[in-house]
Amino acid sequence: MSKTLRDLQPPRFAAIPPHPLPLAGIAGSRGKSTTAWLLAEMLSLAGWRLALWVSTGVYVHGQWQAGELQPWAEALTALQSGHLDFAIQELEGPVVSSVGLPAAHYMLAAVTTLCGNNEECLLSPEARQVAHALPIIAQAVHPAGFLVLNADDYAVLDLTRETLATPVLFALHPENPALRRHLEHGGWGVWVDDGAVICGTEEDCQSLFTLSTIPFTLSGMLTFQVQNVLCATALARCLDLPVDVIAQALQQFTPDPARLLGSCNLLQYHGATILFDTPQHSWTLRALIRGIRQQPHRRSVTVSHSFAAVTDDELEEVGRLLGRLGGMVLLTKDDLPPDRLARLQAGLLQNDIPPLLLAYPDQSAAIRAALQRLQPGDLCLILPDDPTQAWEILAQATGSRLSPW
Repeated sequence: MSKTLRDLQPPRFAAIPPHPLPLAGIAGSRGKSTTAWLLAEMLSLAGWRLALWVSTGVYVHGQWQAGELQPWAEALTALQSGHLDFAIQELEGPVVSSVGLPAAHYMLAAVTTLCGNNEECLLSPEARQVAHALPIIAQAVHPAGFLVLNADDYAVLDLTRETLATPVLFALHPENPALRRHLEHGGWGVWVDDGAVICGTEEDCQSLFTLSTIPFTLSGMLTFQVQNVLCATALARCLDLPVDVIAQALQQFTPDPARLLGSCNLLQYHGATILFDTPQHSWTLRALIRGIRQQPHRRSVTVSHSFAAVTDDELEEVGRLLGRLGGMVLLTKDDLPPDRLARLQAGLLQNDIPPLLLAYPDQSAAIRAALQRLQPGDLCLILPDDPTQAWEILAQATGSRLSPW
């Protein structure tokens, strides 16, 4: 049965504007910035005049603006007057919960992921903050708009009851139950089938491109990056962007450290690959390790922070995951009390071939030692607690010899 305004509690939808703003809001616990930049890349390639508000600031026509609230207000004015074609906004859960959003004003909204069905994550304060904001975001989408949801994350699927917008689902597999039900009831979505990204309905769908052509997903091995690709692609298709434009934007996209620092940045150094990312919990680390284990490499060298926010039990799981790469693990000794170090070591030793564990006095010494050990074909995984400081150390130590992957 289709929803009516009577089904939704006033005054949330008491005054619906006749038309939505050409504005997309992107929410979730991970992948928001990457998805926003992916969509921006697609729209820019299509010639759209854009404004973008993400964690690194406000960008208009690709140029960073000083300040945030004032340039964003000016961008929205330009949007309404027709001087800009579209705007993209990264939505932070705590901000949305405290400030709110205007009901039924957004043309598009998307939820990248909440916890990926991880029970421990769902109980965390960070996840609860995001979850509290999601209904507000769903209600901010105009009835003529679209709400894009991750069908692989069951905690976000109930948002279809919070909106009058058309739901669009994306999934990593065509047999995802939520996606199948959605398609059987006439909905449309975006999904992966045998390495190809498919878009459409149950009766009418088409293959858009293959993941093997998108380098920053490691040929589809990094599932969280694939989910970002699917989310951005769904948003782009909601806007009727041509398939060839979407595919070209994805093929040339790279997570630029200047704009997406710590968002799975891929770099080259003397023939070795450096992957720079910032997982804070075992459930985010797990997806990263699963993907890069399948990436061909000669040896792994991991520089890891101490995961200070995790419990002792979870720290053992962190050690087990880091140890799955083999090679060697370089830690900052001063950040780990003896009992915590023992927990991490216990996790490392759960692997059939545990890595060599080396301890250094600080992050700078650990990163520099890792670089000295790298050989062509190696994979260096850098997982800093403070990405800005770690990036400065990495840039100083490598100079001009560090290049995009």
